[in-house]
Amino acid sequence: MRNRISQLLYYSFSFYRFRSAFRIEPEGLFVFLFLAVFLFLTVFDSVTLKAQSNDSLIVLTPSKPLVSASNEELIDLTLKLVNKKKIPLVGTISINPEKSINLISKNKTVVSINPGDSLFIPVKVFITKKTVSGQRHVIRFVLSDESNNLIMATETIVQVSVKRNVNMFSLVSSILIDVSTDSLRIPVRISNPGNTAQRITLINRFPPVFQNQAFHSTQEFTIQPSADTLITISKPVTRKMFQSEGFDVTFTGLYSNGDVFGMAYVRVQSGRSDRAYHDPNINESYNANSFSLSSQGMFSSNESYLLNGQGNLALKSGNLGYSLDYTDWKNTYSPAMMRNTWLSYETGNMGITAGNINKNMDINLSGRGANLFLNDTTNNDSYEAGFLDGNSNLIGNDSYNFLPSGTAGWAGYTHRKENSEFSTNVIYEISPLQNSKNAILSNSYTLSNYKGLRIVANLSAGHTQQRDSISLIKPSFASGFNINGTIKKIVISSSNYFSSGYYPGMRRGALSFNERITYMRERSNIWAGFDYNYFAPKTFSTFRLFMPKYSTIRAEIGMSGTIFKKMIASVSPLYFQESNNAFRLPGSTKEVHTLSYWNINSSFNYPISNNQYLSLNTESGYFSTSFNDRLRFHFRSNLNYKRGIFNLSSTLQFGTFYVGEAVNNFLRSQDSPRIFSIIPTARKNFYRDKLRLEAGLALMNNSSYGSSSFLTGRAEYDILPKSSIFTSINHNRFSNYQFSLLELGITQKLSLPKAGAVNSDLEVLIYKDMNQNNIFDQGDTKAEGHLLYINDIAFITDASGSVVYKKLPHDSYRVSMSNTKGWYAPDQYISLDKKKHRLEIPLKKTGTIKGNLIYVFDEFSYEINRNLQGITVVATDENNVRYVTKTNLEGQLIFYLPIGKYTLTVDGTNLPPEVEVDRNIPQIVLDSESPANLTIKLIIKPRKIETKKFVSPNKLPNR
Repeated sequence: MRNRISQLLYYSFSFYRFRSAFRIEPEGLFVFLFLAVFLFLTVFDSVTLKAQSNDSLIVLTPSKPLVSASNEELIDLTLKLVNKKKIPLVGTISINPEKSINLISKNKTVVSINPGDSLFIPVKVFITKKTVSGQRHVIRFVLSDESNNLIMATETIVQVSVKRNVNMFSLVSSILIDVSTDSLRIPVRISNPGNTAQRITLINRFPPVFQNQAFHSTQEFTIQPSADTLITISKPVTRKMFQSEGFDVTFTGLYSNGDVFGMAYVRVQSGRSDRAYHDPNINESYNANSFSLSSQGMFSSNESYLLNGQGNLALKSGNLGYSLDYTDWKNTYSPAMMRNTWLSYETGNMGITAGNINKNMDINLSGRGANLFLNDTTNNDSYEAGFLDGNSNLIGNDSYNFLPSGTAGWAGYTHRKENSEFSTNVIYEISPLQNSKNAILSNSYTLSNYKGLRIVANLSAGHTQQRDSISLIKPSFASGFNINGTIKKIVISSSNYFSSGYYPGMRRGALSFNERITYMRERSNIWAGFDYNYFAPKTFSTFRLFMPKYSTIRAEIGMSGTIFKKMIASVSPLYFQESNNAFRLPGSTKEVHTLSYWNINSSFNYPISNNQYLSLNTESGYFSTSFNDRLRFHFRSNLNYKRGIFNLSSTLQFGTFYVGEAVNNFLRSQDSPRIFSIIPTARKNFYRDKLRLEAGLALMNNSSYGSSSFLTGRAEYDILPKSSIFTSINHNRFSNYQFSLLELGITQKLSLPKAGAVNSDLEVLIYKDMNQNNIFDQGDTKAEGHLLYINDIAFITDASGSVVYKKLPHDSYRVSMSNTKGWYAPDQYISLDKKKHRLEIPLKKTGTIKGNLIYVFDEFSYEINRNLQGITVVATDENNVRYVTKTNLEGQLIFYLPIGKYTLTVDGTNLPPEVEVDRNIPQIVLDSESPANLTIKLIIKPRKIETKKFVSPNKLPNR
């Protein structure tokens, strides 16, 4: 110790001279001295301890200095103590684990070891479920002498393996709402029996019709190991909720890396006394059956009248669908238009559509015609054929067409297997615009899941003939190969395509390679991508004397991940190049114009709270063009912010990003164009969503074209449950030009009709049978406000004690009564086979029987599975009417029965043969004041034991 102090003083004095020489300030001197002393003592102590351990004549070592374990695991250790001294060693060994580790063996052991001897001490510890993973847990072993002075110490480090195990469940499975319910409150319990703290996200999803296009509500928090918490989800009850036929609320729990740890569902129903049947296979939220009549551009020369409708009609043998879009103008200089109008009929295996047809194939076909499909479910084959002309107006010719509209026909065949699909299509088109007659035969083969990948290969042949020449024919072909999928943590996306110049498809004269690979990590992703696209189309069209050639190249690498717990950020440097020969400009000698740049893309997405969200995307770097090869800076960004009813979007751009912009700058002699826009919007509902308001404003400034603004607003009000009126206004201002557009209309929603359906109306009358004669007579009262279920659909009786369920399909239905204030009736069943049915159900004043089933056994009983769940118990009254219930997991049973005398029996059908029911079950006299309680014994039979007496052969029997 004296040497250590002298060394410290010497170094301190030396440093004082060093400080004087270099004029170090006192504050800096203090910090430096503190660090120097700390390092000196740390290094010296470590050297000293090492010397002690090496030179010590006493050895104390655990059998396992490092242990890997799981929660709730018992660990065995052995502590070795060796005395190399020449005198006996007497002392005490203390074992001190952390609080989360339980010591099973003794915590103190007195030792006495002769010179040269050793001692082995067994140690048992239990790793509790509260022991946290990801940390070093220490079991410390301390050897002290008889005076409790420390001789030496050692330790064992315990590392607990990670156990991620968060559970979630809803405390209620269904909720009943009525006109007095102002909000839904759904309790959800989340527990973490694992051994690591988990950052989790809880997402609750209501049907879109109740979300008002808002985000799903989320809650993010950290739950500690061996902890649980109760989350209550609240949402105001709207008129739409009460008028709905019921809906599900879904809860999803996510770990921080996006893995799902649990899901829960809660059914919400409204209790009404009168409702119509709703097919549960049809989601009312997506009911599009409606018609809308409106006027647009009111009080202007462009005033028009619009009639829109869509929906479907369920028939006995299929489904009839329709769509209507009709526009007529007040002034007759433009003909009436009927677009996006069609009628369809579909069954399970076939369907036909007539009217406006849109078909997206190698050639995008649109016009008036018909389409037919047929499915062969036995052989997994499907067939399709159609025909159309190129006119989009169903009741006349397009006013803007100066050429004949053309015609087209197509046919297709698809064969599906479990993991693959093959399809072939043929298209024939006469195109006056392209001045050609085109034919395509295309084939496609798909492997849906090949080692985690989806692989698609395409090969097509084309035939193009000049429309006004028989001899000019151009054959062509196209091919493509796509791979998408995931292999372990690698996500692959590859899209490749080639077509010759005269190929009549949409992508003619194309060469395209689009490759991307992503490495998925727990909290971040790394990706690399390369895109090359070249287009050199050719045509017979007399309106296109020159067909441009253009190409783009894009290469990037990037990384995205979560920072600051919940902000998602990404950054990616990239290179981009574009070339185009479509611009022939005065003053420019170049035929091909190019633009290239080196940029860095970045994005930030930050969910601030449940109703607040912020995102920012930026791209910046240096670019050059064929007009000016000097490197110049450019920048563009997009900002989106949402909070409650308010939404803000803004864009900002400096510089040029495309060849087209560079051409415009060259013509306007601009070096650095500027674009700026800001668009705030808001939407708010009032009067329980009956009134819906939207408003928005757009302000834009472009250094090339000047300033412009756009103002929009819309209001919609429900005058009836399925009728609403709406109005909207749009005002546009650009430089010195401005115009306004006013629209006013009405929308009528229709119920989901079902033509030809045979159904019934069911009326159920509930009354309190005061004299218990099962007849509604004098003295009985109607049960107002009583809850009942018809096939799990909730009803509440009106003032007359009745409920009405209309338009029920002919079938059998179960009517279940709730036990309300001691009035109850068993389930009733009714088969509907006529137009109207009436069912009267007497409620009886009830009492409650509560019981328990227990097994009785001793050491001689058979060893059996002592299951108590699902055992049938029967209660029989004095008129031999039987009531049945079953026990729960703990063997508990409960009856709600009319008052009277009952005999209880246990159905032994499902009991093991080694069990018999106690025959001394007392008769129950039930009243409505207090519940009757009893215990029923299930006696396990004793095994047959044969006893024999053995005599030692060395002992003679008594004579």
